[in-house]
This record gives sequence, C-alpha cells and structure tokens, in this order.
Amino acid sequence: MNQRVRVTSPQTRLAQRRGADAMGRLSHLSGRPPVPSSAIDLDAAERALHRQRRLAVRTAAALLATLAALLTAAALTPGHLGWAVLFFAPYPLLLILAARHVRLAERIEDSHHEGGP
Repeated sequence: MNQRVRVTSPQTRLAQRRGADAMGRLSHLSGRPPVPSSAIDLDAAERALHRQRRLAVRTAAALLATLAALLTAAALTPGHLGWAVLFFAPYPLLLILAARHVRLAERIEDSHHEGGP
C-alpha cells in the first residue's frame, strides 16, 4: 500500500526551520509537526533565496532609475514630444527589465538545483 507523503516548497521548509510556518505563525503554536529536511539542502535553498532577494532589490533600483530617466527626458523634451516619451517609452523598457529579471532569477534557480553557489 502506498504511503502518503507531505510535499512542501523550499520556502515553507525554510520558514519552518526559522520557527514559523508558511503563514508567518510560530510553528510550535500552530500544532503542526516540523517538516523533515532530508529531502532538500536547506542551506543551499537559503543561499538561493538570499540571491533572489538581492536580485529583486537590484531590479527595483533599476526600475526607479529607469522611471527617473524617463521623467527627466520628458521634462527636457519640448512640447508634445515629452508626452510621447512618457506614453510610448516605458512599455518596451519595462518589458526588457522584466525579461532580464526573470532570466536572472531562473539562472539562480538552475544553479541552486545543480548544486552551485
């Protein structure tokens, strides 16, 4: 007969390791037993999570810099051309920034699954 296996994400395991469940409650108060960590290298998962957080901060900073540059360009552009800059330029730039972020986040995930840094 097949046994039931509890499957959780690495983030849930990290939170439980830190003493909180997925909802942010302390696990000893939630009444649930801790998840065994034998299925995943928790230190490697935590390093990958920190790398993705740093990437998110860098992406947010790049977004702010991009928007500031667009506003400056619109202010320096005379007439209706400034509005055209604000209307058309953000979308391709946001698409490029989002695609770059996803590509780098996936690279972090891949290096984590391969046992990289």
